[in-house]
Amino acid sequence: MIFCVFLLVVIGLFSVQTTLLEVFSLWGTTPDLALIFAVYCGAHFQRNGGIGAGIIIGFVQDCLSGGLLGINTLSKGLAGLFFSVLKDKIVVEGFIPISFFLFTASLLDGMIYFIISSSLTAAQVEGGILLFHMFVFGIYNSAAGLLLFYLLDKGRQWINHKIPNQVLRPL
Repeated sequence: MIFCVFLLVVIGLFSVQTTLLEVFSLWGTTPDLALIFAVYCGAHFQRNGGIGAGIIIGFVQDCLSGGLLGINTLSKGLAGLFFSVLKDKIVVEGFIPISFFLFTASLLDGMIYFIISSSLTAAQVEGGILLFHMFVFGIYNSAAGLLLFYLLDKGRQWINHKIPNQVLRPL
């Protein structure tokens, strides 16, 4: 049952990301709902659940993007790992910590993408433009992440109310 819910959420997120978010782009930058969901899974699931969810989400995003295979798998897997470990040491609740962690994860994701794509494809990007887009990407993910975290928390509470004693209980 939990796998079906996870699958529906991932399908919904990728559907929204590939269709509706292009309308809300700022300077060609859209929020990465897969990254936000990987951070959410890392912060709210059991330790292996966050890492596994990040890797699965990244792999699906790699398959759908048509770009270099493995970049999103690595970055989302590292985000899931980082926040799975971090949630035991720091409280990841509230607007400020969630925004800060999503901004940090966005910068990490952008740096991984830049380093791998520039080393494998010899792409040339100006530093100022890259930093501007990464900053906008981080701010946009922080804002969209607050809304997505709220919706996912409400959905998790509804599922726990309808189907008690499941894996989605808060830790």
